Amino acid sequence: MEFETILLEKADHIARLTLNRPERLNALNEQMFGELNQALTNVAEDSDIRVLILTGAGRAFCASADIKDERQGGDRLLGHQEPYQTWQFIRSGPQGVTSKLHNMEKPTIAMVNGLAIGDGFDWVLACDIRIGCEHSRFMNAFLQMGLVSNTGATWLYNRAMGINKALELLYTGDWLEAAEADRLGVLNKLVPFESLEEETMAMATRIAEKPPIPNRLVKGMMYRGLTQTLDDHLEEAAQVEVLTLTSQDHREALSAFLEKRKPEFTGK
Repeated sequence: MEFETILLEKADHIARLTLNRPERLNALNEQMFGELNQALTNVAEDSDIRVLILTGAGRAFCASADIKDERQGGDRLLGHQEPYQTWQFIRSGPQGVTSKLHNMEKPTIAMVNGLAIGDGFDWVLACDIRIGCEHSRFMNAFLQMGLVSNTGATWLYNRAMGINKALELLYTGDWLEAAEADRLGVLNKLVPFESLEEETMAMATRIAEKPPIPNRLVKGMMYRGLTQTLDDHLEEAAQVEVLTLTSQDHREALSAFLEKRKPEFTGK
């Protein structure tokens, strides 16, 4: 697929989705919201892809909405239209990206190369794994405009860092620096910028080499487990194990173990 504001690359069962407006710190305009939703749908439906990496071009991950870009709907991003139209845009555009990232069955990795502000911060947290560097900095930003985040901050922050720190950042609009993000567990890994791509690709490759069916099932079970009782969760786990025991990948894993070779998984 061809896009103007993002890049979508696929190789070796890994999709890499890059926000590509580096001259604007990858700030979001109406076109980018649409292209991100299209690309995420494409990745979700591509049976060859087992892992998604989300990142930004240049020195920023994403600097939130580009409210100065009047040519691409800057006024609309500020809600300067009829309320129902604004609601429709929020639900399908910004929130569509959050939902598609969080609900994607495949593992997702945020490679945080720089500033992650507003929507960008939320989308980092909507990914399953977050790898950052010394240039990674996070801020809510909605508060500065007298707004409340519409892309999930009030659901995502407390799950990533605990409700106390989440509310501090939402109340104050302060920056969360890379070292503290690492300490709080917002980042899975904090690595030197020079190693960021290598470390992220190594993680993505390790995941892509694993059987994809269990990875998809585990992701869904983990998130559903946040609201399930243990008994309900164990019941689901039993059903899932029956499913995986009948898969071709399970048989391949068993054969490879007995034959002392590396398994080759097909996702069947």
